[in-house]
Amino acid sequence: MTPAGAAPDIPSPPPVRVLTNAAQVRALSPEAAAQAWPVRLQGVVLLIAYPHGKSLVIQDATEAIYLIGTTELVTNLHLGDLVAVQGVTDPGDYAPVVRFKTLKKVGVAPLPAPQRVNYEDLIRKHCDSQYVELTGIVRSCRESEEVANPRARIVLATGGEKLVVRVHSLLARGSYVDAEVRLRGICFSRYTASRQLLNPMLDVPLGFDIEVEKPAPANPWAEPVVPVSGLLRFDPRQDYGHRMHVRGVVTHYSPGDSLWIRDDNHGLQIQTSQREDLQAGDLVDVLGFPNQGPYNPILEDGEFRNIGHTLAPEPILMTNLDMVALQDADLIQLEGKLEGVRPVQDGLVLTLDWHHLAIEARLNLPAGAVAPADWQIGSGVRMAGIAMVVSEPGGPLSGIFRPRTFTLLLRSPADVTILRAPPWWTPAHVLLLLVILAGGSLMAAALALLAGRWRLREQARRRALAEAEFAAMLAERNRLAREIHDTLAQGLAATAVQLRLAKKSSLNGSTQLGQQLDNAQALVSESLDEARKSIWNMRSQVLETGDLATALGGILQQLCADTGTQTRIAVTGPARRLAPAMENNLLRVGQEAITNATRHARAKLIELRLEFAETAFCLVVRDNGCGFDPVSPPPSAGGFGLVGMRERAAHVNGELRIVSVPQGGTEIQLRVPLTGEQTGNRWL
Repeated sequence: MTPAGAAPDIPSPPPVRVLTNAAQVRALSPEAAAQAWPVRLQGVVLLIAYPHGKSLVIQDATEAIYLIGTTELVTNLHLGDLVAVQGVTDPGDYAPVVRFKTLKKVGVAPLPAPQRVNYEDLIRKHCDSQYVELTGIVRSCRESEEVANPRARIVLATGGEKLVVRVHSLLARGSYVDAEVRLRGICFSRYTASRQLLNPMLDVPLGFDIEVEKPAPANPWAEPVVPVSGLLRFDPRQDYGHRMHVRGVVTHYSPGDSLWIRDDNHGLQIQTSQREDLQAGDLVDVLGFPNQGPYNPILEDGEFRNIGHTLAPEPILMTNLDMVALQDADLIQLEGKLEGVRPVQDGLVLTLDWHHLAIEARLNLPAGAVAPADWQIGSGVRMAGIAMVVSEPGGPLSGIFRPRTFTLLLRSPADVTILRAPPWWTPAHVLLLLVILAGGSLMAAALALLAGRWRLREQARRRALAEAEFAAMLAERNRLAREIHDTLAQGLAATAVQLRLAKKSSLNGSTQLGQQLDNAQALVSESLDEARKSIWNMRSQVLETGDLATALGGILQQLCADTGTQTRIAVTGPARRLAPAMENNLLRVGQEAITNATRHARAKLIELRLEFAETAFCLVVRDNGCGFDPVSPPPSAGGFGLVGMRERAAHVNGELRIVSVPQGGTEIQLRVPLTGEQTGNRWL
């Protein structure tokens, strides 16, 4: 035995060199049949099969077998001919077949007896291509419109199932529908690409008669009308396998699919392929085969005829689930709250909260249709439609089955009536409001946090500026005190000494009086120079009324006036105010550089350039004077001025460059990086 899931083994060659009966061929697996074993058969022709003239079915003493060959070999064969066949096996698409190479009529033989089967046997006993006989009730009969190949299609109810039967002759439709018949024919199968059975069908060849065991009523419309409430009730006298005659008023109609009627106070669904025009309120007679529906009975293969018109039925208001169970397939009415509307492939599905039970209502609509604008979630609505009780698994195995839910089939958008608009305080709106409030709270908290951090940063910045300013003021005070002590105070003291000596000399008539007065005058001049330098080292008044470029330009013009020295001033970039301490240091460096050029360099041209960039500032003072060696400047040129400029450059984190050669002029360049706190944020 082949293990489960393993590939089937290819059988060994048969014990005989040639297969001689149909049973041997049909016993082969597809893999074995594909080996083209030689076959030699003799049997009776049962059917010239499709495609016509190229295949047939014969039966020998064992089974029937399907043969495939060429048209010329099948010509002139008829039902009952005895033929001899030579060929090879073929796996076929479902069951093994024989591909014949020679086929010869050798006589005529009586037809073999068919196998007596039911629908279940067709499934269980592998009846494909077999000659069978079965009985059933004709549910429908439809004739083919092909003139060259007249056929009829029968649907036969047999063994609790429906079997499609193809008859190769025309039938009188009215004489077979609802008749109990006995049929003989060849069973064929519909199958998948994986060679698995889908469903069987029966092919009745030309020459096989249909035996009517119980004829249908001659005039079924004259049969007594059965109330809808009487369908499938216990009645030993009634055979529910045959058509029944009912009458009612149309509540809903879906052409080619189903018809719903109301008889007295009960609803009924009729499955029908008819497409005649019907309207709600039409009175109809219906013939159909009763069968079990999802809950209440239905009629299958229904036929109807319009016999009049009356008032359209009114929907019955439902207040509990037990009422719905009694009105299954009837036109009912519900009131509740609309909980949802969602599109589906061919319409809409509405969800209704009805007595705390979620009921789905389906509305079939054309493609592209949308729900009316007033169908808002939370609205109070009234819906009318066909009740369709849902039969769910579970519940008692016998006794009364009480349904737990149902669906509603809406006939048109007019079946939905808005009773009241939804309240604003719907769960969706409440959730939206909570989200907005939460978002606003989070945003406010974030803004407050950012504002707090900004205030802390601003306070820290101001504190740092104040501390820096205070430190600068204190350092300036200390510097001024040192300078006054070291220069001005000492100079004044020396002047006082010279004046006392001059006084003494004048009293004694000494000849040194003039020299002493000259010394005192020189000391006073030096003291005045030192006082002037100290004053210059403080915040200039020109920076209070003008910017750095104006102040330095004014100093350059003042010092060069009436000296014959030419001056040039250039400002590049957007000029703007800098921090006060920085502007003051830059002013003093530029002032010292201009002073040195006018006093010591004997320059004929002095150039002043101020460069304002986004992140840096550059001050350049250039002259064409005598120049000097920056490494070892002469005492006259390398005194306190150069040292002071370097100190001020370091105070503003700047880079001071001094480029000079003897007799080659001098260039003083100071480059200072700028940050947000080093600018006054005022553009000029």
